[in-house]
Amino acid sequence: MGDQATGQAQTPPNEVRGFTRSEAIQALATHVFGGPPPSGGRFTMDADQLNDAIKQWNDLLIELRKDVETGHVMASVSAAGSPLDQAGKAFVDAANASGVAYLKANKAQQDFVTEYITKLTAVRDGHVEADQTGADHLKKA
Repeated sequence: MGDQATGQAQTPPNEVRGFTRSEAIQALATHVFGGPPPSGGRFTMDADQLNDAIKQWNDLLIELRKDVETGHVMASVSAAGSPLDQAGKAFVDAANASGVAYLKANKAQQDFVTEYITKLTAVRDGHVEADQTGADHLKKA
């Protein structure tokens, strides 16, 4: 255990020692979801579930795009008075840097969400195509 006064890192009180990372993940999944996570990182969804997931991700993307306006405001803070004293300049610089970091993080989130929507859409379209091929095959039989 570290000491906050000296700046040393402390061991979180809920840290479990003696477990491998895999065992810890399994235990966490059992605690949170009532069972272990699917093996191989796979999950299944039907077409309606995929459509719902795509809609939710699109809604998130819309919100992220709206948040860009907030980021632009944060990245363009200016002082009311002129000339700025040292503290005022430091505040404006810090606020603008924070806004730029916010915009950068937002862009990364938008890129991730857009890519995920593309993948979900491809999976959904693959299901629809496979279902149609199966239906066509049954008609011929």
